[in-house]
Amino acid sequence: MTSKIKSSNTLLTFDANEVTNIKLVWDIEELKNKDKEDKAHIKDEEEEEEEEEEDGPISFHPSFSHQIFNDEQVQGYEACKIDIYMGAGSLTSYIDTNYTLQSKNLTNVEGELLKVFSKQDPPISKQSFYKFIEEKEKSFKPIGKKIHEYTITDKESGEETEYEVYFGRITDQAVFRYHEKLQIFVLWYIDGSSYIWTDDPNWDIFFIFEKRIIDGEKRYGITGYSTIYNFYHHPEQTRARISQYLILPPYQRMGHGKYLFNSIYQYYKTNDGFYGPVYDVTIEDPADDFNLLRNYVDLKNIIDEKLFDNVILDLNANNKSVFEEIRKKLLIPYKQSKVCLEIYLFSKFLVTPNSNPKYKEFRIAIKKRLYKQNIGDSEQIEKMKQQVAQENEDNLRLEQEELQELQDIENKKNGTNIKVAINTKELITPSEPEKSKEEIEKDRLEEILRLYKELEENYHKTLSSLNLITK
Repeated sequence: MTSKIKSSNTLLTFDANEVTNIKLVWDIEELKNKDKEDKAHIKDEEEEEEEEEEDGPISFHPSFSHQIFNDEQVQGYEACKIDIYMGAGSLTSYIDTNYTLQSKNLTNVEGELLKVFSKQDPPISKQSFYKFIEEKEKSFKPIGKKIHEYTITDKESGEETEYEVYFGRITDQAVFRYHEKLQIFVLWYIDGSSYIWTDDPNWDIFFIFEKRIIDGEKRYGITGYSTIYNFYHHPEQTRARISQYLILPPYQRMGHGKYLFNSIYQYYKTNDGFYGPVYDVTIEDPADDFNLLRNYVDLKNIIDEKLFDNVILDLNANNKSVFEEIRKKLLIPYKQSKVCLEIYLFSKFLVTPNSNPKYKEFRIAIKKRLYKQNIGDSEQIEKMKQQVAQENEDNLRLEQEELQELQDIENKKNGTNIKVAINTKELITPSEPEKSKEEIEKDRLEEILRLYKELEENYHKTLSSLNLITK
């Protein structure tokens, strides 16, 4: 454990995710309890963590830190401590670390974190943070306009917790300023993410806040959020694209994702986007887990509205009129409706023998789609590789010609006849041995079978979530 490592002359390396603790603070009592634990030093580290969950601030680690620390590593000569305290609702912050610019440690943790925190509301001192939590955190109110509320019941305790969903546009200065404090979470939890360009007025943001009653007063804490970009759609409509979608770790696997998704749909059904009525809601580069959530929400909404009652149960049939009705009523894009139909049809074949002609036709149709989507892409990538290789060779040839021109000038002066030669074999990565057409096709088919198996597993998960099959 890093807490047992003492200062030394040996350079130590720590995993930035493991040593970083993000703590959401609701009231001053949580900080007082934590201070008591820090002074006691009578419990082992595991017991302290359990106690912190019960009486101290909600605490969790980042999943990614590479956009803050190189290779997600922190280096120094003593045990690394990185505790990031944030007001549960206000997100007012304080960084508690011994890896500062003044320390002899190699990584300036404080300095690197300050680069990605809010510039309008940067982290404050410990004394100021404690005072803020004691006096002002309780007065925090959610940002934006309330559009929905819901309750989640704990399966073990039976305790109910209330949540509220709020909508805001980035052009609202309160939304802009709050989002600037909130967006650091996308660096920690969405791989490859980046901050959105907030000078663009096309951004909408949906927030979820947990509501608690503390000392008889309503208190709020951030639970999750999503950013939406408004694209123009001819003639005077908006295509809303979900860009970032995040439920904070303490609230994951509780059902918040579906509530936020449906809140987005419901809002845009009755409210215009930036350019006018919303045509549909699309997704920007969805991760696998998000696709599972999306498929669950969309298929449930379609079934609840009985919009598949008149669909032709055949992937090759013309169901455009059904898909158009789904788009108009639920804002689900045509392509996503086809995915939902695939899952719906798959449920009809769960007890069907593989030899059944209809089931066989269904599987072939999906594999053809997978082949077209994935193999087509790989062929394009291969062409691009060949183009790059050719460009590299051309560049090397030009470089050799230029060097030879320079050498010829020297040859003239010195009466020499030196020739420049660049070893292209050392500069160009050798290509892999070419495969036969049969080997290439075999590899492709194996990849399609793998993708199909993965797709079946995901469809099973969706149908299980909808209680359409037994888990």
